[in-house]
Amino acid sequence: MVTCQSGDHKLDVAVNNWLKHDKNPKTIQEVEDDIAHARWDKLRKTMLRRQKFGTAGLRGRMGAGYMCMNDVVILQTAQGLCSYVQKQCNQSQLRNGIVVGYDGRYNSKRFAELTAKVFVSASIPVHLFSAVCPTPYVSFATILYGAAAGVMVTASHNPKDDNGYKVYWGNGSQIITPHDDNILDEIRHCLDIPEDHWDIQNIRSHPLVTDCLEEVTTEYLKYIQNSLNENILEQNKTAAIDVVYSAMHGVGYEFVVKAFEAVNLKAPISVVQQQDPNPDFPTVKFPNPEELECLELSQRLAEERRAKLVLVNDPDADRLAVAEYDVDSNSWKIFTGNEMGALLGWWLLRQQEARGAAAEVYVIASIVSSKMLRALVRGKGEFVETLTGFKWMGNTTLLLAQQGKLPLFAFEEAIGYMCNHRVPDKDGVSAAVQVASLASQLYSKGSSLAEQLVNLYAEYGYHVTHNSYYICHEPATIERIFRRIRNYHGPGEYPRKVGSSEIVQINDFKTGHRMPEHVNGNCRLKVVGTGLDQDYTSGEMVMFACADGLTVTVRTSGTEPKLKYYAELVCRAHTRTEQEEMDVKMREMVQQFVEELLQPKENGLIG
Repeated sequence: MVTCQSGDHKLDVAVNNWLKHDKNPKTIQEVEDDIAHARWDKLRKTMLRRQKFGTAGLRGRMGAGYMCMNDVVILQTAQGLCSYVQKQCNQSQLRNGIVVGYDGRYNSKRFAELTAKVFVSASIPVHLFSAVCPTPYVSFATILYGAAAGVMVTASHNPKDDNGYKVYWGNGSQIITPHDDNILDEIRHCLDIPEDHWDIQNIRSHPLVTDCLEEVTTEYLKYIQNSLNENILEQNKTAAIDVVYSAMHGVGYEFVVKAFEAVNLKAPISVVQQQDPNPDFPTVKFPNPEELECLELSQRLAEERRAKLVLVNDPDADRLAVAEYDVDSNSWKIFTGNEMGALLGWWLLRQQEARGAAAEVYVIASIVSSKMLRALVRGKGEFVETLTGFKWMGNTTLLLAQQGKLPLFAFEEAIGYMCNHRVPDKDGVSAAVQVASLASQLYSKGSSLAEQLVNLYAEYGYHVTHNSYYICHEPATIERIFRRIRNYHGPGEYPRKVGSSEIVQINDFKTGHRMPEHVNGNCRLKVVGTGLDQDYTSGEMVMFACADGLTVTVRTSGTEPKLKYYAELVCRAHTRTEQEEMDVKMREMVQQFVEELLQPKENGLIG
């Protein structure tokens, strides 16, 4: 066997340990090639550090090394998770086992089966999907079976070379602190891989492994049907609107078709080129429906078929993009996550009012999402904010439900929506059903999603938002940008004015700096479990509030090399023309913030 002799003792130990553990010929060959060609810098990046649990698990490039996604990392992670579950869960939960699902990416099925092998080797049953499934199905199934935990092997909308490992606790929500840190510690004590864990040849026929696909799908469809009022189910049948749908080369098609049928919606018109799982994602550069190019095939098909509504899931079907054709302007309206959050929030509140239920209603949004939801729920219920990431919204949802309250809806601006707390996670399948049902009702009255949004803004205030990001691969650059913000007018002196906007409030989540001292960032209830009730450990985030009503937040991403910014301005604008004028004005104001605080040209940021 080849050994690493780089002259760097620490690196040699790490690489040789890897070669001792690995049984996968492909990754063994990759490491041996790196050694043969003296790629020491690459090996240092991949071998000397482990991935940390980010958004409820792991996500990274597939390849050899502890910083990548591969058999060794999956087995060690599964072993650590298994050990932690055995220590934390009672015997009833352990007997109920764990749920394991996977998407259509390269290695996803293999990683799921390796995970199953680790758990059955510890005599813990596994509900293993026999084929690809949407990510929200794992959340739903974990609750359905009273399982100890759930695992979804997916990298969601990441590039094709990536994969991921999303972990759910027994409550059906993505894991949060302290579980993530504790599981990582447990992994470090479970690095040795028993020879038997590599043998997955007969894993599907193991007596402790059960195929849960059919049962979960049946129960999920019952839940979807029951989530809509009877009159809406009837309206869906009567309206029979045409909807173009794309699965974005992912898992969603079969499940969305069944969900539409369950609620009397006309079968969607599928974008055939993107209908089936394909790990190469051949029609798009990045399989992220937030990218406008990902909607082009859908829009073209909709125009051919004279359909007004386009729905696009990301590859693991947990998020949803929505576009609507406007005949009068002969153009497409692509809704932002904030806009669709407002429409869905209004729609679900309206359904709840029709039910006449007396439960205390709560709606939830991430702290960087639009505050339109707060305006919509005023007088009808309460608005709660959480840190970014649906793990916080999911856990907050469950805590509220335990208190006898009704968490009706949650959303994040990155086109993620929870339309029922039966799935305490973002769910692109149920969101597709709700959007199509809303459109059915609006179209039957001669209205549209876009017109309804204008009406809501006229009633509750125009909440104009603008969100974007820059790519930055250099941590030192990020550090320099935020150090400059914190010392803008001298040591510890933050900016007081940017362009024409006077800054009246600052909340620096990383350092704890607040101006004024009592400011907590935004109005929110002090609900335990939101992530805002503890120290911020997710990178950088600074929020600015200005005297003219503009708010700007700058933060780093937890899963991608992105520097993101979010801005919102609330004003009175009753017509589309007035709203378009405010859009232009607001973008100019935000651009001043970006140029002054982020300095994209000077810092080499990639737009």
